[in-house]
Amino acid sequence: RAVAVVVAVEAEEAEERGRRAEQLKTDGNAAFREARYAEAVRLYSAAVELEPENGVLFSNRSGALTALASYDLALADADRCTALRPDWPKGFARRAAALHGLRRFALAVNAYDAALALDPSDGILVTARRQSSF
Repeated sequence: RAVAVVVAVEAEEAEERGRRAEQLKTDGNAAFREARYAEAVRLYSAAVELEPENGVLFSNRSGALTALASYDLALADADRCTALRPDWPKGFARRAAALHGLRRFALAVNAYDAALALDPSDGILVTARRQSSF
């Protein structure tokens, strides 16, 4: 009985962390849309603390870091995202954007190719890849 209570409490706590992380992500998305990138990074970072295995949070923070020209940090988050969600093209697109910012164009093209392999119909990826290949 005591074990069942502990498991139930842990599940409830995990749900609450998930709800808080989702709210932080929503707030981070709003900050990002309003070009408040440092605030978005802070909110996404708080969400990552609550859900460190959530690839979307790393992707979102990578995008905000790229907007701040913090490309090394953006690349680290993109790499974490692709490790957590290797079948999601957006993580590879985030990696490519960070690499492009670092002027590592050949690697950026490779990352765009990885994203396009997962979603070949994404016109935005095709255009971005083309811009990195000049």
